[in-house]
Amino acid sequence: MSTNLSGKKIVVTRTRAQASALVEMLEDRAADVIEIPTIKILPPEDKIEFSECVAAAHTYDWLVFTSPNGVERFFEAFYSAYKDARSIGGLSIAAVGKSTANKINEYRFAVDLMPEKFVAEELVKTFANEVNIENLTILWVHGDEAREVVSEGLSALGAIVDECIAYKTVPETEDPTGGKKRFTKEGADAVTFASGSAVEHFFNLGLPWPKGAKAISIGPITTKALQAHGVEIIEAKESSLEAMVDCL
Repeated sequence: MSTNLSGKKIVVTRTRAQASALVEMLEDRAADVIEIPTIKILPPEDKIEFSECVAAAHTYDWLVFTSPNGVERFFEAFYSAYKDARSIGGLSIAAVGKSTANKINEYRFAVDLMPEKFVAEELVKTFANEVNIENLTILWVHGDEAREVVSEGLSALGAIVDECIAYKTVPETEDPTGGKKRFTKEGADAVTFASGSAVEHFFNLGLPWPKGAKAISIGPITTKALQAHGVEIIEAKESSLEAMVDCL
């Protein structure tokens, strides 16, 4: 066991459902982890429309996922409607980020396209450089707060893009882990952020930022959100949980 984080208090701001992987990585390095979930993942506002999107997925040429949450919600609904994985048809699958790709693999599906840099803009560039998607149909599965980069970018390449809103995010107003209370009392050496929405929801809590604490960002979009808050930022070399831990 590596002990390079021994005695360091590290805050994880992911949802409780998502936090376990990052918490485990940090604890394996002897960090003292404080969980402060900033958002909750809930079903989409229009559940019927989501179900219809999933049921019609086999009619598309490409399925695009930009978050593990979208993958999980999609395949839970897919296997509720279909018992055979082959019902998804002959479509191809694209993913942004290792975590998203790994979640797809958990459902025994392969990823056909993934950008080297794990941001939506790079996905559009990768399609432009590697696949002719003119007149192809694409179903983009995402949450309600996703930026329109994927839809606008792929449409500009000539694709016919439909959006499938798989979940919505809302602020976590409770303190289910006791992390807020502990953070306020004890402070921390670093706070990890895996999305821009986590940044905004964290600072909306109004918790005091500890002197000397660093903000660990998963990537450029998250870093941009952090810059408005005047904290010291360290950005991961790639947009993955493993790279965030390497930063620390």
